[in-house]
Amino acid sequence: MLTLLLACTLLCGCGSIKNSGENQDAGGGAVIVTTADPDDKREVITFGMWTVSTEIMMEVNAFNETNEKYRIEVITYPSMEYEDYYTNCAMRIMSGRGEDLFYGDMRMEAYIEKGALVDLAPYIRRDLKEEDYVKEVLHAYEKEGGIYGVAPYFGISALCGRKEDVGNGNIRFEDLTGLMEKAGVATMMLRTPLDTLWYLYCYFGMNLTDRQELKDGILMAETYGYQGGRWNFKDVKLGKDALFLELAMNRPNMIISMEMSYGSFGEKIEVMPGVILYCGPVCINNASEKKEGAWEFIRFLLSEERQSRMSGESFHGLPVSRKAIADKFEANFEKEARHYEEIQVEIPLKKERYLEMVEACLKGSKPQQLGIDYDAWKIVSEEVEAYYSGQKSLDAVLDVIESRMRIYLSE
Repeated sequence: MLTLLLACTLLCGCGSIKNSGENQDAGGGAVIVTTADPDDKREVITFGMWTVSTEIMMEVNAFNETNEKYRIEVITYPSMEYEDYYTNCAMRIMSGRGEDLFYGDMRMEAYIEKGALVDLAPYIRRDLKEEDYVKEVLHAYEKEGGIYGVAPYFGISALCGRKEDVGNGNIRFEDLTGLMEKAGVATMMLRTPLDTLWYLYCYFGMNLTDRQELKDGILMAETYGYQGGRWNFKDVKLGKDALFLELAMNRPNMIISMEMSYGSFGEKIEVMPGVILYCGPVCINNASEKKEGAWEFIRFLLSEERQSRMSGESFHGLPVSRKAIADKFEANFEKEARHYEEIQVEIPLKKERYLEMVEACLKGSKPQQLGIDYDAWKIVSEEVEAYYSGQKSLDAVLDVIESRMRIYLSE
């Protein structure tokens, strides 16, 4: 499902994986991907993940080649479905089991509330210079002064709309129907009804536990969801084909294409507040007996050497190091400038303008995994499909959601 996969989008990339030829069955459907020489006496730090991530395996290999005290052992669960893995992972973490390290997921809020994650703030203050990193990303998983996960790289997803349609961008959920009618647009955003419902929750704060508000949202997503096939945003006209477009700000070519199509950001186009950060955090299990070693790997991911590797053109995310991100902007813009020079057209967006836009979006951003109740959303998403597919009436679906939600909230 798209909404589940978004959290891990940045964890996949290009590169080579150096795995052992023999994968070992670790029991319970788990598979040890990295193995070591029997004479390797370093302390083992386990790192759990659903399937092998190329990018992170490159980091594991580099760490294992250089660290004298610790080595990372990656444990995957390839026989499980995506959702089953994260449900299983949550059960193990909540019960004080699981690997030393793991990727935070949609249940981050629950993990923090249950005290299942190590607060990394003391480690960060001790070993890092915070001013060297993008603060909004380094502190993305901060709650009540604690930092419970750190993302080595990130992406930005923003909703954009024409100023004449969306005003100053401070839009509430209850404003949306009126805006759609006023603009005379058939599609809210180029997403299916279910994905549109997800955006109504994430971006506009739709209340999943309020029956009337949820009903309004389901109908709104059905009425204004996108029913077509594949699309290219260059072919879509804001204010005509869609009220909003989602803009991925990981690469300047996307920004430049949007600029060419719609004119200057800040003049004609408004970026909605509450930009979503896609930054899968690496977390330390509070049940781990090797917290210092686990932190050593996270610190390695944030080192200037490893961050600089992420500044290359082929890397799809943005590094969290300020120096590395500046280098990435420089490299990406040089490439774009060469392209426009070849076709003898002036590049429509200056590097400084792109940097301003990214900085502006970061200030109002929020990580996808915090501020949402994923288990509540899961109840809604599982049941609402019966309405969208015509199998049940809306009231029948809402009755089931309401019943399941009461049980969930009571637990």
